[in-house]
Amino acid sequence: MFYVIDGSATLVTGGKLTNENRTNAANLSGSGIEGGVSRRVAKGDFIMVPEGTPHWFSAIDGTVVLMSLHLPHSPQR
Repeated sequence: MFYVIDGSATLVTGGKLTNENRTNAANLSGSGIEGGVSRRVAKGDFIMVPEGTPHWFSAIDGTVVLMSLHLPHSPQR
């Protein structure tokens, strides 16, 4: 989950990472996203990004200040 403390940006979610690179056992990184959904986010917005969903801030207007929370998921049953 992201909370935008200040500023604004374009957040892209979904789609497929381009130029995938595994940074550690839990995370992939890339140079961008193909085919995702773009949305403008600004101060005061909360954005929930489901686990395993590619996400990327494709355009930042000057500066954007974010708080990021990694929320635990329910154990598998």
